[in-house]
Amino acid sequence: MLKKLHTIFKINFLLLFSICNYGQTAQTKATKPNIIVILADDLGYGDVGFNRATNTASFPVDRGVIPTPNIDALANNGIICKNAHVAHPFCGPSRAAILTGMYPHRIGAQYNLPNDITSTLGIPTNETYFSTLVQEANYNTAAFGKWHLGFAEGLYQPLDKGFDYFFGFLGGGKGYFESGYEDLFYRRLGGSNPTTNEYQDPLQRNRAYVDRAEFSNVGDEDYLTDVLTNDAIQYVAQNKLKADPFFMYLAYNAPHTPLEAPQSEIALFKQNNPDFENLVRNSTYITESNPITKIKDADARAAKIEEFVQDRITYATMVTNLDTNIGKLVAELKKDPTVFNNTVIIFLSDNGGYTYSKGAVNFPLDALKGSVLEGGHKVPMFVHWPNKITTPSIYNYQVSSLDLYPTIVNLAGGTLSNSKIIDGKDIMDKLIAGEDVRPNGEATYIMRPQNGFHNAAVMSYPWKIVKTGGKGKWRLFNVVNDPGETNDVRKAEPDGEQIVQKLLDQAVAWCKEFKNVKPAWYDNDGEDGPDGPVGHPHSGMWDDGTLPGYDSLFESPELVLGLEDLKKVNYTLYPNPTPDYLNINFNSPISVVEIQIISTTGAIVRTVKGTDENKPRINVRSLPAGTYIVRVKADGKTTIEKMIKI
Repeated sequence: MLKKLHTIFKINFLLLFSICNYGQTAQTKATKPNIIVILADDLGYGDVGFNRATNTASFPVDRGVIPTPNIDALANNGIICKNAHVAHPFCGPSRAAILTGMYPHRIGAQYNLPNDITSTLGIPTNETYFSTLVQEANYNTAAFGKWHLGFAEGLYQPLDKGFDYFFGFLGGGKGYFESGYEDLFYRRLGGSNPTTNEYQDPLQRNRAYVDRAEFSNVGDEDYLTDVLTNDAIQYVAQNKLKADPFFMYLAYNAPHTPLEAPQSEIALFKQNNPDFENLVRNSTYITESNPITKIKDADARAAKIEEFVQDRITYATMVTNLDTNIGKLVAELKKDPTVFNNTVIIFLSDNGGYTYSKGAVNFPLDALKGSVLEGGHKVPMFVHWPNKITTPSIYNYQVSSLDLYPTIVNLAGGTLSNSKIIDGKDIMDKLIAGEDVRPNGEATYIMRPQNGFHNAAVMSYPWKIVKTGGKGKWRLFNVVNDPGETNDVRKAEPDGEQIVQKLLDQAVAWCKEFKNVKPAWYDNDGEDGPDGPVGHPHSGMWDDGTLPGYDSLFESPELVLGLEDLKKVNYTLYPNPTPDYLNINFNSPISVVEIQIISTTGAIVRTVKGTDENKPRINVRSLPAGTYIVRVKADGKTTIEKMIKI
């Protein structure tokens, strides 16, 4: 009898436990969404239908219209972000910003990592990726595709950064067909190929390379975008009904170079889009482009035009394949409507499209990947979540890829550390409400080092200021009315100068926080040259002080390197601006003073010494008009400020 009662009690207890556990599972599923981030690679702003449909200017059909019905179906039933920007205009730094929630310049990650599997470099290990916080919030987490954030096992790989599962490649790119890279890898193992470039390595599952037999069939090779998607679909099927929700980071390589697509799909694209090829071939966008017009020989020019046409077709096929695969992933989610409706899908590109020889079109934006103009960093983006986004909309305010960090962590019910620098904002509620997530004019930034200077842009909806070419001037654009940045309104806008100065003031405050941080690495540093390994051309510029040149860029003496916690000298400098002379009055007694006038390139152009009784008067009449730095040294104290010579 006691044994029978014990058995009944045990059955009832297990039943009660199961009911409670089911209730807990149901509650988890009801309150926490699945989250999928789909990151395309070098996708052109004009190469998705949802952007073409919502542009104020009609897309020129002679640039080649690429149908993207599956991507568009998600976008058109979600929130399209028309003013979305990444934090850096090329791959590695952009991904570092997304995963860390910080501008890459803060941590010396403003260059791509070297694509060498022996490299031990990576994001500082004390930086927490948002995937770790999502994992700690009891999510099943997986990363697929391109990583580009470090090779060292135990330090920088996905399994070290908050992911339970990884399938993809650790470097910055990959050929799309296995024979294009694995043969070289196995030659390396055999000793006949010394190159350690990760482009040549097999795909990796978790920590190990995938056996070449898994995806290779003679005459019928699997295509990389298909392979990644199939594994992601399998992951969804295995995890969508588990007690805990899942987070998926699906970072496709497509449509990044090399431009490769199955020949059968290229033929099918031409068949389904019969006018595409001739329209592109005769487009002035190509025939009158700088890469074409600079070719003087007619035959060579015609050959280059044809090369661009075929590049555009291959690229278009890659985008079509990407769209098809996203459709397959969505179909798996839709097998259970409850799962699909409670899955957040965030889609964006890592930077702008690479145009002409790399196939992309960024219309109506100017420039391309790598630029601080809109074409370099303004990207296609949408958010889809049927349970919460019940009314499709277009969100015109400014959002940043930096916003993904706090948004996703909060969606997952994770905890954001008070000590962690987070440059983004949680945007979900504002997106749904259609409200400006940066209502007080907070700026976002794009900055890229060039040969001896930085190009940069500062943005605050609807305004953007841009400076390129080192000694150029800051230009002002209303990028809502003028997305192609064709009309500098700094002089025409009544408050133009005030807008520019307000944005520069924000940029100075931002840049002061990391002005002395040097790059932790340089892409391709140490590659072999004719006389042995060579360094990156920028590395010496950072060492000798040519870079970063933030003080010149943002026209502020506060950004002079090495000047920290200055004790102020109590004085008045006047007139400022000045056409001829600069005077100084001290508001408290001093003994000896030295005043230096410094150009924005760092050259000292005037030095004057004096005393309280013999006050210096500095003749600047012969100096060219522009911005200068005034450094005042008196009685062991130093102050710097800006002077305008008119």
